[in-house]
Amino acid sequence: MLIGASTGGPGHLQKIVGKLPGDYNSVVILAQHLGKEFMPSFVAQLQQRCILPVIAATSGLKLKPGHVYVCSGSSHLDETGDDIELLVDPQRVPRYNPDIDYLFESAALLVGRYPSIGIILTGIGDDGASGCLKLTEAGAQCYAEAESSAIVYGMPHRAAQLVTNIKIEPIEKLIDIIVEYGSA
Repeated sequence: MLIGASTGGPGHLQKIVGKLPGDYNSVVILAQHLGKEFMPSFVAQLQQRCILPVIAATSGLKLKPGHVYVCSGSSHLDETGDDIELLVDPQRVPRYNPDIDYLFESAALLVGRYPSIGIILTGIGDDGASGCLKLTEAGAQCYAEAESSAIVYGMPHRAAQLVTNIKIEPIEKLIDIIVEYGSA
């Protein structure tokens, strides 16, 4: 489960992680645009609301079901043997912190071995749209937050324009989808 957000995202992400049950059996990867100096307090805020472990991205983390990972910088996924790792490329200067497109595009390369859903929430700009396109081209399902619940409808709107088969849902329905995905 890959979730990207920008302006208005912290409140939405707190709602999402607050609804995840203790027996959630999927990996949740969050990419919220924030300055690096704010990431530690953001992770702490999410951990206060979430039963599951919430972990800040560091390079070489092996992904484990029932964990929430918070990306920063040039976070991306790669396959190492039987494991999927979350890596942070210190040499690559991201367009945003974190770069949602870069994360989603790396996940698209793993869709055949690692089932994924991509979700673009509220935010200014277009980050995540091309990543959603790559994910759907690889066979994953993507969702964009509906204008009715988005604080800023830039990122989800751009994703909906670019990805013809994206599903558009309000935040409450997206929360239900996320919870159901890890409860199956």
